[in-house]
Amino acid sequence: MAKMKRKQTEGHEFYCMKCGHQTIPLARKLNHAKEKFHRKKLYCPWCKMTLNCVEIRNYTEKLEFLEMFERGDFKDEVEESIRACGASCVGQEHLG
Repeated sequence: MAKMKRKQTEGHEFYCMKCGHQTIPLARKLNHAKEKFHRKKLYCPWCKMTLNCVEIRNYTEKLEFLEMFERGDFKDEVEESIRACGASCVGQEHLG
């Protein structure tokens, strides 16, 4: 019987663009890397809603994200994410 090759993965953190807290970490295959600050719709347990979160691959990107968050660089994008998601997303039934 042939051995199955183990796929190499690394953990990436995701940060909510609305509150700045870390959401759900995900494992990514090394050969399927996403671009810097890739967006993914995830549930934020602090905001209690699903919206775009920013993928952070390393400590440098984390510091850069936190600086951008403090400046308010994501405010417009957060509002658009909430509108686009609408009532179909978890935690946003009351927005309809």
